[in-house]
Amino acid sequence: MYYELYLDVLFLENLLADYLLLSLIRRILKLPARRLLRLLGALIGSLGICSLYLLGIMRTWTGHLLIYVIFSTVMVTIGLGIRDLQTCGKAVILLYICSFLLGGIFSWIQSRITFPLYPFAGLTVISYWILSALMEWLMNFRSHTRNVFETVIGFHGRTIEIKSLLDTGNQLRDPIFQKPVSILTERMRQQLCHGVEPLYQMVPFHSLGRQNGLLPAFFADYVCIRLKDGSETRMERPLIGVTKEPLSSQNEYDMILHPDLLEQQPVRKTRRVCRRK
Repeated sequence: MYYELYLDVLFLENLLADYLLLSLIRRILKLPARRLLRLLGALIGSLGICSLYLLGIMRTWTGHLLIYVIFSTVMVTIGLGIRDLQTCGKAVILLYICSFLLGGIFSWIQSRITFPLYPFAGLTVISYWILSALMEWLMNFRSHTRNVFETVIGFHGRTIEIKSLLDTGNQLRDPIFQKPVSILTERMRQQLCHGVEPLYQMVPFHSLGRQNGLLPAFFADYVCIRLKDGSETRMERPLIGVTKEPLSSQNEYDMILHPDLLEQQPVRKTRRVCRRK
């Protein structure tokens, strides 16, 4: 059985696919590659594939070596403006993974959608959108999960264990002593205080939709944060703001930590330090 191969069509198809793959890898690795560089990288990859077909070595070991090692490395290095070996290795591995996923999504869509004109371009772009959205969700989920910590708060002999989100954008501080302010929901504040009304001080803040506001805050006895490596960091007399608004739409956490709290000296790897003596 013989197939007719049109090099111009092959070139354009690979150019589009390689450009979209480089764009996806750039987003995953958060690289500042320009469109012109990505187009140049895709051009090199597409020309490489076409040259292997012209030479008749596409399906030989030499052809596989050139495709999966030489062309791939050159394409990501130039297309993404990579200058170090470690990032290049990550980019090449991501190229293989994304190519596999893109091909799988393409085949799935092709079996369900019929394009009247040049289906490859339409199916490839749709596959890229789906894969891009999936990768974006996974990256956000991974980043979000990584920044959620088990936290113990102590106040007047009582303790509660909650989930807290480390928010690097939280720069709220007491205007007098410049103490960092974390934010706790009113529901958790009631569980912690258990009928004991803390002494509040008002902390000014700015937020979207509200130019000036005052957040009630009180001093807890301590806050202890359990880190991912099993160690813990503890801060005495933390200043905690209280909000009546939910901090998470899905109740994934009940407190927003100030980033300065994680700069405290870690303590030994045991949970007993998180209990009030």
